[in-house]
Amino acid sequence: MSRIVGDAGEVAASIALEGAGYKIVERNYYARVGEIDIIAYDKGMLCFIEVKKRAYNSFGGGEAAISKSKLSKILKATKRYLYEKRLTDCDYRLDAVIITGDGVPQIIKNIYTDGLS
Repeated sequence: MSRIVGDAGEVAASIALEGAGYKIVERNYYARVGEIDIIAYDKGMLCFIEVKKRAYNSFGGGEAAISKSKLSKILKATKRYLYEKRLTDCDYRLDAVIITGDGVPQIIKNIYTDGLS
């Protein structure tokens, strides 16, 4: 995915998240172990959000693009972020925003729960 398409997807996702009541803290957090597209609070819960933009729903759409390997990298980056920010007792979850050809963002909460504290 080109950076321009990725940036447009993240902007659309940010707008959808804010409309759903999320408070965005940071975008494009990068750690050596992985990256997180959006970090936001949803009703006091810190959320680490992966954004996937797909032109078509073939091959399972955006959800299918979030592989176990990708989730593992997101989780490692999440733990790094929590460590850097000294948020050791913070409740958090991993969410996703999927944007398909129709351009309508779909927010998916709790995309991965194994191993979360």
